Amino acid sequence: MLDVAIIGCGVIGAAAAYELSHYPLQTAIFEAENDVADCTTKANSAILHAGYDPEPGTRMARLNVEGSALAKEICARLDVPYLQCGSLVLALSPEELPHLQKLYENGIANGVPGIRLLSAEETLAMEPNLAPTVVGALYAPSAAIVSPWEFALAMAEVAVRNGVELHRSCPVTRIEKTAGGWALTTPSGIVETRYIINAAGISAQAVHDMAAPHKFTIQPTRGEYYLLDKSEGSRVHHVIFQCPNENGKGVLVAPTVHGNLIVGPNADPVEGDDTACTADAASGTAGAAHPASRAAPAKRIANLRIPNAPNPTLYYSQQVWRVSCLQQSPQLWRRI
Repeated sequence: MLDVAIIGCGVIGAAAAYELSHYPLQTAIFEAENDVADCTTKANSAILHAGYDPEPGTRMARLNVEGSALAKEICARLDVPYLQCGSLVLALSPEELPHLQKLYENGIANGVPGIRLLSAEETLAMEPNLAPTVVGALYAPSAAIVSPWEFALAMAEVAVRNGVELHRSCPVTRIEKTAGGWALTTPSGIVETRYIINAAGISAQAVHDMAAPHKFTIQPTRGEYYLLDKSEGSRVHHVIFQCPNENGKGVLVAPTVHGNLIVGPNADPVEGDDTACTADAASGTAGAAHPASRAAPAKRIANLRIPNAPNPTLYYSQQVWRVSCLQQSPQLWRRI
């Protein structure tokens, strides 16, 4: 009998396996895909958030700040590409400044290190390519970017070397309660375990419902990004967020650890694991998928000044690859 069965080997499943591999436990991972980090983990914004967004006093607030620091340690230990570039939440009008103040107060209450409010002059000094309409920003120096696929792969590899079993192409199709724990039905047969960690990403609801009464609903949401050429990688040096509003968090502009620049995502609720890129995204109109994005054509998405580019949409689309991913989102979409 296993001590722990981990269902799913994205970044959460890999991290759980990595930590448990330090203890004398019989642990196994059951991954439905043919490799680790093959779903949400392989295609997302790749940001380790500072922790000013969660409501103070919640478990999410505590774990966000602690997890950001812990991820930095693990990336250094396992030689995973990581860059603590910091993030800026921009206010593009005086009306948005009170929201930045609220996020700042959240950050202070949550213990986010080094967080502070910037004037327009300070913001433009840090990022001179931002649009001159910027009136201020929230700066969180502890925010970072990472290679999420390599992060999960490194943790899974260490876990396996430490004795954790990894079963790929091995979906769990049934879970039954037993006297000593749980019985999992897999293509390899019945596996008994004392405990289960549900790290199945967008399939977490289905896994949960095999073992317990229905409690929550996950709405899979497809997000599409523009991945710009490395020639644009130095356009900004921090993760750039729009100020959130009633429609959501909008889109972001961020460097990558590989020297590119990403812009996005939109948010398109889908059925199942539909990750197909769309014609709207290919033509530069993917923002129509969500009100927060719809108000932001390419020039406003980036909030950047593009020298000698009379058509910002064309400027981006000529240098773009499209990356499609799924984000798990209870009820309404939210960016990972």
